[in-house]
Amino acid sequence: MAKTTWKYTLREIIIVIIGITIAFSMNKCADNVKDNKLKIQYLTNLKSDVEADKIQLQKNIEAIDKKLAICSKIIPVLNSETNQDMKLMYNIFDIVKYENFSPKSITYKTLINSGDLKLIENFKLKTAIQQHYSNYDEVADVYVRHTSLIKDYLGNYLVNYADYDLIPQGKGPFLDEIKLKNIVRALLTTFDDKKEATELGIKSCDILIAEIDSALK
Repeated sequence: MAKTTWKYTLREIIIVIIGITIAFSMNKCADNVKDNKLKIQYLTNLKSDVEADKIQLQKNIEAIDKKLAICSKIIPVLNSETNQDMKLMYNIFDIVKYENFSPKSITYKTLINSGDLKLIENFKLKTAIQQHYSNYDEVADVYVRHTSLIKDYLGNYLVNYADYDLIPQGKGPFLDEIKLKNIVRALLTTFDDKKEATELGIKSCDILIAEIDSALK
């Protein structure tokens, strides 16, 4: 009787263990499916963000190229025998307008802050994501330096070294053309740096988009 009870008890224990194992496996399988769906959603949203960033960066490249062309036209005219005209003034004010870049980083920040970056097990993809947003930091630094030069130098010049009462007389408002010429030359260099940084951002977008596409296949 004791032997039969022992066998019965053992059998019940084995059944319970098997049941727990099956339940655990099913839960784990369900969690894996859920995690995979979440990962795909993250990657889809991330790709959408990066594609939007790339479009903005491409527009910035076009605008920067126009500013580079304007600077090249302005420099020979300033402090020369050529009289100032309204076109020169408009060109100067066109340079004052600067391009911003605010990346769409909500998906990336959510990945980091939630700890869900661990869902992306592909090391190459994970590295590409982190490198991409690190590249954005470099782009932002260049944009900030350029904006500071515009505000601190050209902006200051337009306030303190221009007489706008001369405009109704048909005269150019810029008083110290040598100073303005030096500022424009400095801006020409920062526009080149800004363009290079923007191209880095576009290249980084292309690399990350390609990695995401490969992971989603």
